[in-house]
Amino acid sequence: MRITNNMLSQNLLRNLEAAQGRMDTLQNQLSSNQRITKPSDDPIGIGNALRIKSSITNVEQWKSNADEALTYMNTTDSTLGDITSMLQRASELAIQGANGSLSADDKTKVANEIDQINQQLQTMANTQVGNKYLFGGTASTTAPYTPGAPGTWNGPNDQLEFEVGTKVKISVQAQTLFGGKDANGDMAVFNTLNNLSKVLKGDATAPVGYTTDTAIAELSSETDTVLAQRADLGARVNRMQSLRDQLDSTSVNLQKNLSNIMDTDMAKTIVDFNQQQNTYRAALSVGAQIIQPSLVDFMK
Repeated sequence: MRITNNMLSQNLLRNLEAAQGRMDTLQNQLSSNQRITKPSDDPIGIGNALRIKSSITNVEQWKSNADEALTYMNTTDSTLGDITSMLQRASELAIQGANGSLSADDKTKVANEIDQINQQLQTMANTQVGNKYLFGGTASTTAPYTPGAPGTWNGPNDQLEFEVGTKVKISVQAQTLFGGKDANGDMAVFNTLNNLSKVLKGDATAPVGYTTDTAIAELSSETDTVLAQRADLGARVNRMQSLRDQLDSTSVNLQKNLSNIMDTDMAKTIVDFNQQQNTYRAALSVGAQIIQPSLVDFMK
């Protein structure tokens, strides 16, 4: 087979174009710091990268959920602490009111403070974080309590869950927290405080046989219930914080894996680019020598 100048020229041009294409690819990787700039660069790698990106998106959403949940739970914990303090104060007042040496006027003053505690607790029953009611359970956007004499508890006794890679209950059982519903649909805690106030004021509408000792016993039980709910919530706060820390670690690892797939190894790519550039220049030099002058060249 006769090798013509035209064939040599075409082969040289093809090789030069291929070398230049490789140089262009390496240059793009260096400038973008991306080893894969299009699916054809690494079909398997791009598939893995897409799966990792999807996982990163999920983890970032779970992290956001965990942050919101921790705010919700910490606020609930603080509120439960306030409720405990008020119930303990109510117990102190009940014991004080049981003192037979108090005058009717003194008992009325004690009853008035009991009424203030009752009103504050009823207000706290509708505490919100953002647009969510702490004690609304799964009906978190609806006020769970309608204050009154008696008031009405509208909320469920279930618990709100957040998805953070696994489902975690972030609220307390509100009806249980406030002692459960009485016959009128009001919460037992509010009913206890209301009855205690009536007894101290000598109100004839107080339940028959109801005494300050009755109220003291009920308040003690109701305080224990709040403390138990708070302890349970504290355990779940610790779990949520651990999950949040794990999500941070998972996010870092996923980002590192994605970087290993997608990012350019700068040192290696620079070496490859220089080698390819030297090869290209050598090909140009050799090509100029092996392609013999044509007849046209001699006619110039």
